[in-house]
Amino acid sequence: MGLFSFVGGLIGAGKSKKASRLAERDGIAYLDKALGEQTRQYDQTRTDYAPYREAGTQGLAGLEDLIGTNGPEAQAAALQMLQNSPELAQTVLNGENAIRQNASASGGLRGGNFQDGISRFRGDAFSQMIQQQLSRLGGLAGMGIGATDSVSAFGANKANQVSNIYGQQGDIRQQGLLTRGGINAQMWSNAGSFLDDSVNKIAKFFSGGGG
Repeated sequence: MGLFSFVGGLIGAGKSKKASRLAERDGIAYLDKALGEQTRQYDQTRTDYAPYREAGTQGLAGLEDLIGTNGPEAQAAALQMLQNSPELAQTVLNGENAIRQNASASGGLRGGNFQDGISRFRGDAFSQMIQQQLSRLGGLAGMGIGATDSVSAFGANKANQVSNIYGQQGDIRQQGLLTRGGINAQMWSNAGSFLDDSVNKIAKFFSGGGG
């Protein structure tokens, strides 16, 4: 191997190593952008579902209060809130007016059936209000569970994508190291061949075998 070939090989090897580093850098940068997009979309999804998850949490807490899971004081407060609700007050008012109108039409405003009907209606309306509230709170809790499941599924998908991207980055770095390691090995091999040729030529010269 001649001197110019050896020097040319060194220059070419240097350029190849530089190209390898640039390719590795660009590949890692691209995958970093992919990681950033995964994180951005996951955060956006959590934000989008946050109102539904929060409503579900509130619904579950209200349901636990109403059925007594959180203790008798919380249950009493939940029932009292229903008793004082404008919705129940309006329902009772409308129902009592209807009962009065029917009793008035039949001339039974002062009878025992009228008083009994008024009393029963209030109790039935309150019982129905409790059932409606349980259904509403259960619906909210279910909505929150659905939103949480969706976010969890998206999070699991993100974890898989991130793991895949990290693996690709590892492959790129490994390939870059192997490429540059191969170039270095070839450079040392060329250097050895060049030195061997030089030593042989010098030895031949001094032994009288050259020029």
